[in-house]
Amino acid sequence: MSSISKAGFAALIFAVDFFFFAASGAKADITFCNKFGRLVYVAIAYPQSDGSFISRGWMSLSDGNCAQFDTAIHVKTFYFRGESEWYREGGHRSREIWGKGDKFAIWENDNFQYYDAQQQVLNSTLVEFTHGPEAENGDVSTTVTFTDHGSTMTLN
Repeated sequence: MSSISKAGFAALIFAVDFFFFAASGAKADITFCNKFGRLVYVAIAYPQSDGSFISRGWMSLSDGNCAQFDTAIHVKTFYFRGESEWYREGGHRSREIWGKGDKFAIWENDNFQYYDAQQQVLNSTLVEFTHGPEAENGDVSTTVTFTDHGSTMTLN
């Protein structure tokens, strides 16, 4: 499939998801905040209706800023991973990573969207993500904040 066809197909899938869920009126409010002091890249994974998972990334988040990952997502739970930009500290190259637990597919080199993300697909690598909160009824609404002491989750 050509890259133009892939882009068109991805846009069609996004549009179908957006219009289907927009009609329901409810939405998940998944906000990420960066209080780490350096640029942070965010990826998420969430379940599909058939039990498989989709993983998506990277949203860049400047220090001191907050943003919703995607305002059209409708999920009861999700997983997240944060990775800081590379930086020098004590003469060594370092970066902070937030993500512990279940593994999902990512692509380090660029933005990605993987279906069946619980397994290695295409050019992906399986890495750990942290499980976010679960909504009892409806869509999850939470804020995840990245700090130099880890990450915190606050239910909205």
